Amino acid sequence: MRRSKRSIAATLLFAVGLALGQVGCRTNSPNGSPIFVWIPPRIQSTVGHRIAISEIAGDEKLSEKIHEQLFASVPRDTGRTLSFIDAGNLQEHSPIQLASYADEGTNDVVLASVARNEGISYLLRGEILSERSAREDAVKRLTVSWRLMSLDQNNPSLPAKHVGGLPVVVELGSAVQKYPDLAIVPDQETILAKAAARDTYELFAPSIQQERVQLASPYPMRGRADVLRGNALARAGRWGEAKEIWEQVVRSHPRQTAALHNLALAAVASQDFTTAKQLARQAIKRRSSELNQSTLVWIELRQRDYHNAFDLPDPPEGWFVTQSQNALKPISTQNFSAAASAR
Repeated sequence: MRRSKRSIAATLLFAVGLALGQVGCRTNSPNGSPIFVWIPPRIQSTVGHRIAISEIAGDEKLSEKIHEQLFASVPRDTGRTLSFIDAGNLQEHSPIQLASYADEGTNDVVLASVARNEGISYLLRGEILSERSAREDAVKRLTVSWRLMSLDQNNPSLPAKHVGGLPVVVELGSAVQKYPDLAIVPDQETILAKAAARDTYELFAPSIQQERVQLASPYPMRGRADVLRGNALARAGRWGEAKEIWEQVVRSHPRQTAALHNLALAAVASQDFTTAKQLARQAIKRRSSELNQSTLVWIELRQRDYHNAFDLPDPPEGWFVTQSQNALKPISTQNFSAAASAR
């Protein structure tokens, strides 16, 4: 006996809760398939703006390395471009000298005034909190506390306004795992400095994050072997090849709903969220499983992240299951029926 529309809508609401709780389609299992998604800046987007980097307090040797790597790894790709300026060079272009006080370095009020004259929108200060091992004279874990301040160009007399701050914590093992190219760097402190610089940009610009998602398992019917072959390719990160196989399964064996579900995830891998949601809705129509429903919610949440990361308008099809990043849109039976009928 088929479930009532009210029961189906209630199940989908439960799936929404699962997805917002970071479970559902997303999985921590090492057997999950890796997929890369865009996430918004952790503090505030400074894309398209000029940022003055003040001195980094703490260990002088590490400070110099991090300062150097910040300028060496500034994002230049479309949608992430920003400009870093060395605050120490600002006085060369201004009659105002950058005064210092006590041990806290350059005076923020004076620095803000000079920076505004140079068309700079933000000030960035950092402090290294890690301590060297007395025995090894080496740092295997690096913590940098960052403080971002906004400059009001329309009110030059106002001091820098605190926007936010977060620590960046880097460990040697996880740094190489996250950035495999650092494995060939022979100096441990340079590895940490490079990783810390890259992680720092995640505070102010969109970044790519790897997640692992759960693929649907096929039914024991025709097309099963092909779906499993596509699943193996996706688990290896070869989404394009997997997509071709699943598309053939959908054409030849439309009852293999697993292929339709997995095609929705393949669309996310290529950042085609509109197609991904259409495919996920078709999968729900054919089989209203908890996985199919939670995948639809996960897709829309990742689409929201993508739009927020690049300050994009709402998609033409609108939002189906979410109303804002932290709020749920009530799902009526009519909304669910319309979604399930989408092709």
